Amino acid sequence: MYALLLLAQLAKQPPPPLFPAHRRGLYKNAAGIEVIDATPQSPPLHSDDPAVPARGEYEMNFTTDAEYAKTAQRVNLLAVDLNYGTRPVIAGYKLPTQIKFEFPITASREAGEPYAVGPGTAGFGIKLKFYDDEHRGISAAFYPQVEFASGDAARKGIAEHGQTVILPLLVAREFHEFTFVFNAALDQPFHDPERHPAAELGVAFGRAFTRKVAGMIEFRSESNLSFTSDRLLFANAGLMHGVRHIVWYANVGHSVFADDGVGRTYAGAGIKTQIETKKERR
Repeated sequence: MYALLLLAQLAKQPPPPLFPAHRRGLYKNAAGIEVIDATPQSPPLHSDDPAVPARGEYEMNFTTDAEYAKTAQRVNLLAVDLNYGTRPVIAGYKLPTQIKFEFPITASREAGEPYAVGPGTAGFGIKLKFYDDEHRGISAAFYPQVEFASGDAARKGIAEHGQTVILPLLVAREFHEFTFVFNAALDQPFHDPERHPAAELGVAFGRAFTRKVAGMIEFRSESNLSFTSDRLLFANAGLMHGVRHIVWYANVGHSVFADDGVGRTYAGAGIKTQIETKKERR
């Protein structure tokens, strides 16, 4: 009789998730083995995923990257990306949330001109992970952000005038062999009549090669809202390697198509580190 009751209780228990939630960066899997998160993410890519840091966890990225074209060059000598994970209660539901602040020290010039150096385009955002299905491996987040020129960056030509509100939707789908990420965003500039609303679309694929090495690639486009002008399509590849609780990353990419006919090359490298201040209860 006892055995029958035990079997009945086991039958009522839901099956374990096929794609259990995991931490960003380096984390321990269900077997207690330290592995790297191979989900396509920013950095090293431009595309981002819906994942957020654990509650009470700080995630910090320190990046040096560059965009080179014959007509202009831009180098972020140091871009500091600070993120904090929290879980506000909204309508009785703990919503996984990430608070982000980013600011770079940038050097920029047009062809033949000397570099102008100073604080570049800063950004603030809140990522809201509103959907997460661990059985199907699907998650989604809304990530509203605002970018603005810091200091006299706009006067120096280091950053755009005015502000830009960016409204991205991030979707991820996990498979056993790789992880797929889709991004769609609307960019709305303010206080700059020379800029117009733009659309961004991107897809990315990521896969772990070893326990602590992961590779990822993205294809991303930018254009006006009617997709008839200001068009740019580029490909970008990233590599991540975890060493002693720190993730080193690098990327390299190149434009595939641009309306102005100017080729662009992208490259960058940096480190990701995490500081956990609270143990999150599942």
